[in-house]
Amino acid sequence: MTEHVRKVDIASQSIILNVDTLATESTVTAEIDTSAETSPYTLLTPSTGKKITTRAVVINTDSTAGEIEVKFANSGTIIYKVYIGKFRGQVGFGLNLTGDTDESITVEWTGLDTGARIFVALTYKEV
Repeated sequence: MTEHVRKVDIASQSIILNVDTLATESTVTAEIDTSAETSPYTLLTPSTGKKITTRAVVINTDSTAGEIEVKFANSGTIIYKVYIGKFRGQVGFGLNLTGDTDESITVEWTGLDTGARIFVALTYKEV
């Protein structure tokens, strides 16, 4: 048996479950140059008829001020937000949020230093 497969007994029936969640998840990354891009920046759009379920996010910047948030575009649900005056980067795990069908994920920012750069990595699953 591989390390990502577990054998369990359910109601006296023996079955094998694949518990390798990483095999069904993806990660998208972007380095955003705010002197060339405008807020909001579309980070990810699901396949037609699908939803995005988030898993984790990383946000880093070289700015010394401002705010950056990753959120669902239509509903406005914030997935993760960083207040740059206090933190210049953060990692969020266990962010199990699901958007609406066909709803994109955007990166939005305000108050950043002129020409600031943002790095974002988002781990997600399409459902």
